[in-house]
Amino acid sequence: MCGIVCYTGEKNASKVIKKGLEKLEYRGYDSAGIATVGNPSLKVSKGEGTINQVLNKELDGNTGIGHTRWATHGKVNKTNAHPHTCSKEKIAVVHNGIIDNHEELRKELGEERFKSETDTEVIPHLIEEQLKKTDDLEKLCRNVINKLEGSYAAVAVLDTGEKIAFRKGSPLVLGVGEDEYFLTSDVTPFLEHTRKAVFLEEEDYVIIKDDYQIYNSGEKIDREVKQVDWNAEQASKKGYDHYMHKEIEEQTETVKRAAFQDRKDLQKAVKLIEEAEKVYITGCGTSSFAAELGASYLRETGTDVEVEQAHELEYRKDEISEDDLVISMSQSGETADLLSLLNKVDAETLAIVNVVGSTLDRNSRQSLYINAGPEIGVASTKAFTGQLTVLKLLQYALEDKTEEGRKELVQTSEKISETLENSRETVREASKYLSDKEDVYFIGRHRSRFVSKEASLKLKEISYIHSEAFPGGEFKHGTLALVEQGTPVIGILTGKGENDTLSNLVEAKSRGADIIGIGTEEKTGFKHFIEIPEDSNTEILETVVFQLLAYRTALNRDKDINPDRPRNLAKSVTVK
Repeated sequence: MCGIVCYTGEKNASKVIKKGLEKLEYRGYDSAGIATVGNPSLKVSKGEGTINQVLNKELDGNTGIGHTRWATHGKVNKTNAHPHTCSKEKIAVVHNGIIDNHEELRKELGEERFKSETDTEVIPHLIEEQLKKTDDLEKLCRNVINKLEGSYAAVAVLDTGEKIAFRKGSPLVLGVGEDEYFLTSDVTPFLEHTRKAVFLEEEDYVIIKDDYQIYNSGEKIDREVKQVDWNAEQASKKGYDHYMHKEIEEQTETVKRAAFQDRKDLQKAVKLIEEAEKVYITGCGTSSFAAELGASYLRETGTDVEVEQAHELEYRKDEISEDDLVISMSQSGETADLLSLLNKVDAETLAIVNVVGSTLDRNSRQSLYINAGPEIGVASTKAFTGQLTVLKLLQYALEDKTEEGRKELVQTSEKISETLENSRETVREASKYLSDKEDVYFIGRHRSRFVSKEASLKLKEISYIHSEAFPGGEFKHGTLALVEQGTPVIGILTGKGENDTLSNLVEAKSRGADIIGIGTEEKTGFKHFIEIPEDSNTEILETVVFQLLAYRTALNRDKDINPDRPRNLAKSVTVK
């Protein structure tokens, strides 16, 4: 869950790295650090806190490594912050992932050498030991990799200016510029410098001197240099106070982009589904709710489909045969629980993913890209509606109605800005009302129950209000006992079950609840009612309104809340 930015070139490395780390702070923000090769030695600056709090001075040198941390081993403090160095401070390392056998390696290397509680610190000490045996960096990398167990992306810089990097299970991208090279957790840190990227494969390792060379299992490898379509402006806030707000407003365009899938890719995806004995659709967090909606879409085509969150589906891995298909949902393509499941089954994988070149993308038989561009806010917004768009288009493709579906989805995208604009005042009032509440309940039926889950998740993860979601029919089977005078209950009044959901809301109101509704036709008796346009894809329009409601509620609740970086959460969950 940590972020890595490394640079070799002619510019001041610490300055380039700090700016790059700011674009990765969504991956972790409890501590940060930089190491550069200056004159005459390796220099390290690190500490607890945000990047701007910690990295407030430039270091000499044109080669360096940087890190923003999300703690997995060891307390949040300066000692445990990356980079970590070897005993003689001639090697510095940054790392994302988990070294499973770090305790055994600490004993082997000698506990007296270690300063931190982290698993990462074994890596510089391993490199130090290997340098006593060989000055062949390729051989050194192989020997270190053979010692490490777990999932990791690591970059080491030597006081000679040479840099080595290796990855297994965690993402690492090589940016190739004009006489300069980057190693980063994703492409956003180097987009203003170069759009040429090499997505390193599993167990690749890289040596950077005057040039770079990639190896795998002792063999030189020529990996394709890809042109990244994202640009630096796409990754900026564009004048908004928060990335989350920008990303909510971008959905008019991102839903439209997701609807324009390549016809051949869709046909390949359809063939995989039609030839599968059984289809499983899975994801984690927000993506799991997209999966649940996707399952409902696919069932309408007659597809035999099961849906389960990836970390739970892994316990059923023996049920999944090589004749089945797993449709895998992930924004980052690096979700550890999902990748763990896929590594344990023989079924083909169809990925619905945002990040081209991610581990999920590379390891899947076929990918459909949601084309949302960089999503910086930890709480997923445009990636979720992009996933819904691709899944709905896949339903139409299975019914041989691709163009009809595309047209409808484009029409939906064109209503998003209008829907957000028309609902702003009601959302503003409702968010003020919700901001001092401690409990909120969402209900819906049929597809709306899945939208209510996502709406509830958004509210709780960025405003820290306790929130739960239920099918409307389940609300009166226990949870109604928690309703007191003034308890907010929010209901989705669209699609199948709309009248039954309304009855559930009326019953809650009779017990003292303040009811809030969203639907295509305003109704009386509500504390607040948010009206949206009639549409064949109302779940997308409902979702964008709930995203804005969560965002505004968080800001009203506490001025110190940063919706882009909710406490205890990180964007890419790359450890189980």
